[in-house]
Amino acid sequence: MAKNIPAALSDWQTNVVSQMALNDPSKLAEYALHISRIVAYSNLVIQDELAKIDEIGKKIAKSMKSSSEFRPTQFIEKINHQLYKIENFKGNRDDYYNPSNSLLNTVIKRKTGNPITLSILYIQLANSLKFKLYPVNFPSHFMVKHVLDDEENEIIIDPFNEGRIMDDYSLKELLDHFYPKMNIALTRKLVDKASNPDVIIRMLNNLKTSFFECQDFDSADLVNEMILGINRDDQHSLRDKGMVFLHKKRYEQALKYFNLYLEKFPEANDVDSILELIRKIKTSDL
Repeated sequence: MAKNIPAALSDWQTNVVSQMALNDPSKLAEYALHISRIVAYSNLVIQDELAKIDEIGKKIAKSMKSSSEFRPTQFIEKINHQLYKIENFKGNRDDYYNPSNSLLNTVIKRKTGNPITLSILYIQLANSLKFKLYPVNFPSHFMVKHVLDDEENEIIIDPFNEGRIMDDYSLKELLDHFYPKMNIALTRKLVDKASNPDVIIRMLNNLKTSFFECQDFDSADLVNEMILGINRDDQHSLRDKGMVFLHKKRYEQALKYFNLYLEKFPEANDVDSILELIRKIKTSDL
């Protein structure tokens, strides 16, 4: 059944986009749950899902006699033990692109997810312990970090891999794994704190990719519009608006957005493939 996109986008604007100026990482779980509610689970009760996370946090707190005496690495050890050893959460490697991995409520239920949903869960748990974590928009693999008191040092944590603490060597290894032969330099910019809009856009992009993969173009269209609701000039979403129309065989609208994409982003690395799609549409070679 086609989704009521205008109503969904109004909901999205009211409950998430208008709130993002605060840029508080502790709000990410709430925003992620709104994504679940708007996209897939209309009857989802946000506070009930947050309470499930808080219950895990209470179990961790109970195991800590006095959190004020704990070092950052001890907080991490406690969270890791409860989340991965007791609760049995894990990264979903077997079905990585399943849309459910990007829906936080299903991650809570099934105890498996992708790097970004597990990172948001990890941040929320840490927040319940008053242990401050920040999202890290690392290339191809989302993570979190704790900034030490001197602001000069930080601890990078990989929630997808059971809360592993990442040093420079393991971060570079990860870069080389995702971008072989490119020899991308590891810079501090790659582990900067990510803003809430950046996190949510990345989460929505993951979800959109999953919907394209399973050919759910109505859902892909909605998620794409949710991204544009945050950033009207988002490069990939402008292109993907054309892709949605193409898949729905609405060729005139597809041409309009492909041409707009090329006009706005003439140096995009997929210009040749978009030009080829335009050629095929115009020559009815699809």
